[in-house]
Amino acid sequence: MDRAELLERIAGGEDSFTEFKREVGSPEAFASELIAFANAEGGQVFVGVDDAGTIVGVDDPQRTEERILNIGRNNCIPPMDLLIEKVDVNGKKVIVVHVPRRLGRPYENRRGQCFIRVGSTKRLTSADERARLLAAAGLFHFEETPVPHTGLEDLDEGAFAVYYERLLGQPLEQAELPLVRILENMRFLVRDLHGTARLSLAGLLLFGRRPQDYLYYTRITAVRWQGVEIGETIVDRQEILGRLPQLIDRAEAFLMRNTRMAGQIEGFKRTDIPQYPREALREAIVNAVAHRDYSLSGSQIRLFIFDDRVEVYSPGRLPNTVTLDNIRTGYSAARNPRIIQGLLHLGYASHIGTGIPRMIRLMREHSGREPDFELRDDLFLVRLWGRPEVEPSRRPRGTHRQP
Repeated sequence: MDRAELLERIAGGEDSFTEFKREVGSPEAFASELIAFANAEGGQVFVGVDDAGTIVGVDDPQRTEERILNIGRNNCIPPMDLLIEKVDVNGKKVIVVHVPRRLGRPYENRRGQCFIRVGSTKRLTSADERARLLAAAGLFHFEETPVPHTGLEDLDEGAFAVYYERLLGQPLEQAELPLVRILENMRFLVRDLHGTARLSLAGLLLFGRRPQDYLYYTRITAVRWQGVEIGETIVDRQEILGRLPQLIDRAEAFLMRNTRMAGQIEGFKRTDIPQYPREALREAIVNAVAHRDYSLSGSQIRLFIFDDRVEVYSPGRLPNTVTLDNIRTGYSAARNPRIIQGLLHLGYASHIGTGIPRMIRLMREHSGREPDFELRDDLFLVRLWGRPEVEPSRRPRGTHRQP
């Protein structure tokens, strides 16, 4: 970081990636700042800058650097590797501490406290936030938690039988083990703290009779808006319910009736051209259903259709080492491996890591424009642009009811 970049960052004030410290202070307090950044998206601590953004410098840069490195090694668990730069501003030395985003388990201090950065401040994580950090690191899978009040009676045995036969090549009725043991071995049935057998979240979503009776947020809200912006006029709307395979099929049906075809005449032959390749639309829905963060109970998947594009909002940030760059080349770290395995054997999901590259290729070939991928707080957005020569329909299609 050079002097100009330093001054620009300081002028921008404290935010999600920037913290000012006049001095290091106590090891425990400084460690909490490092931990909060590492458990979020990483960031920089500027030592020698007061809260108002005034550069005051540090008295002994070498000693300050050594002290910071020791705090990273001794007061953060696991030990944290830090990159430190010294920047001179009119004879005053500012220490810039670069804190990397964590790649494994969440960081905590020596008292077992876990912090996270929120805006320009840090705070202790809640139990749910800590669970999400563990899940993102692959150390805990929320999909295996028991769903309260469920039981074996909530299982659609016919739906599970289809999966069992596809997975093992024999009918469920010929299985040597009782159904309860099979489900427990597959982690679709788990014991709660009282020892009662409950359907796991994965078991309920894949094979439950009515999953949204217990987890209503696992639905898909689908809306066809008139025009190219969210407005007052809704052409079609549906709250899509059911097991995950049913969600995918019903969302696909909603997309098919709310996107368009255009005719192209070559000689005496007419060719129908869809606004979007069906496979890309399906891939976007499967990706959202398979990879969303199911620990975020306040948000459902949203499917928005406009005249010129389709947007799919999936709750949850990208897990662990996944970034907006490396997903484009097929990099993947599964948040919900049992759900993905279930969808794979039921014929709904491709192998891990192939979905988004395939979606990119299909859209590039069809419309000449690749999909957009964005992170918005705790949402992952996929935006697909329609083929431009397929003009918007002039007549609304009417509302379709949930089958």
